[in-house]
Amino acid sequence: MKNILIADDHSIVRLGASVIIKEKFNGTEITQASTIKEVYDHIKFQNFDLLLLDINMPGGNNIKIIQEILNIQSGLKILVFSSYDENIYALRYIEAGAVGYLNKSTAMEELANAIKCIEERGKYMSDAVKDLYVQKLTSTKASLDKVNPLNKLSNREMDVAKHLIEGHGILDVSNLLSLSSSTVSTYKSRIFEKLTVNNIPDLIELFKLHTEE
Repeated sequence: MKNILIADDHSIVRLGASVIIKEKFNGTEITQASTIKEVYDHIKFQNFDLLLLDINMPGGNNIKIIQEILNIQSGLKILVFSSYDENIYALRYIEAGAVGYLNKSTAMEELANAIKCIEERGKYMSDAVKDLYVQKLTSTKASLDKVNPLNKLSNREMDVAKHLIEGHGILDVSNLLSLSSSTVSTYKSRIFEKLTVNNIPDLIELFKLHTEE
């Protein structure tokens, strides 16, 4: 892990992560990016061993961003570093190609442990994510959907739902995900139908219910 790219739109997070990495990994070169565009600019011209990626940053609000990054630099290991609940998002991003998912509420010390795990084993999963992975392997889709109805949503539907519960309107989501407003409306209808909710407050409550367990 000699070259690490830290991508986060908060300078204090980039600084904190940089300090931890430099303390634990001698000789590591760190590059920083505050937008997804900057990430692309860096990885097109420089090879990195690891990308520490916040998914809730300008231009990076969808799961497909993982594959887009890997299409540019296929050997890059991506550790998602996010405030979004790992119970909902971790497996989706790992299945999309990330090598790990670390929640920002975790102590910074765990960041060093996550990077060490990736360096030694190629992947990182917290105990909670490991449990989710085992549960997915040993359960049927129907039983998983019953335990957590959010599993019914596709990755794209999850992207849309995530923005809706954050208070964004149809036009906002359209701009954030580069989709037409009619497409977003269609996704919204599918989300409501799959989750049997009738409005945004109900959707918010459902997300709260299945992220605070």
